[in-house]
Amino acid sequence: MRFNLAQMAKRSGLRRSVTIRDIRPPAMFATNLFNAAYADVVKVWEEAAPRLIEEYRRSLSELTQDSLTDLEHIFAEAERQTGAIFFQLKPALERWSLFVERWYRQKWVAAVQSASRVDLSTMLGASDVRMSLETSIANNVALVRSVSDETRQKMSQAVFDGLRNRTPADEVAKRIRDVAGMGRARARRIASDQLAKLTSSLADERRRQAGLSEWEWLHSGKLHPREDHRARNGRVYSDDPGEVGGKINGKAITAPPNDRPGQLPFCGCRSRSVIAI
Repeated sequence: MRFNLAQMAKRSGLRRSVTIRDIRPPAMFATNLFNAAYADVVKVWEEAAPRLIEEYRRSLSELTQDSLTDLEHIFAEAERQTGAIFFQLKPALERWSLFVERWYRQKWVAAVQSASRVDLSTMLGASDVRMSLETSIANNVALVRSVSDETRQKMSQAVFDGLRNRTPADEVAKRIRDVAGMGRARARRIASDQLAKLTSSLADERRRQAGLSEWEWLHSGKLHPREDHRARNGRVYSDDPGEVGGKINGKAITAPPNDRPGQLPFCGCRSRSVIAI
């Protein structure tokens, strides 16, 4: 469904262009994603770590084929467990993405109504943004596998390089624990980034659906930002080339940059839609 929100707003009495308020997802949603999709895989490798350390100590002292086989069995068992988790991954991600979509839709409806007195509540549904939801689910499935594969690869490298080089057990134990910790930290960062990407995609889709071309860049305020993103804060862009070069509420309208808010890795910037009258 596509409609002209600006015309609807005019009929409701709006007489000037307005910027719709920012919709910022709570960090708890990223935690929910981590718990729903990433935590179980991370836990498998965290629980495998002490077993690998113990077996490495024994293998280093014996260096027999049996000891190497035992190490390989630990990795194989962990992979079997993660494989079972992957089987249940998509339904969990579907529930999470639908939850975020519903929250965002409610916030969008409320923000539009506050700005324009137009009620969109009966006009919107999850099916309208199906592509964004399916893309988010597919990306997260791949990323959960990536976290698992990278953790497995680094642990395996620590163990078998250690045996080959006769590395002391305490050094290898530290490397294995560090790998497990880095896997958890990486998964949490990814969950936060995927939340930003989904909500940014939803913002773009809802704006297109409403027939809105203009939008304002809102910088994330992160401690170590991309300088070009910080410079874009407050600037107004239009996806309609015919609007570029004009002004809205005293601000120049420019062509959008190649990267949108939230698109680049770990970008937390957002966009605020503008109803141009």
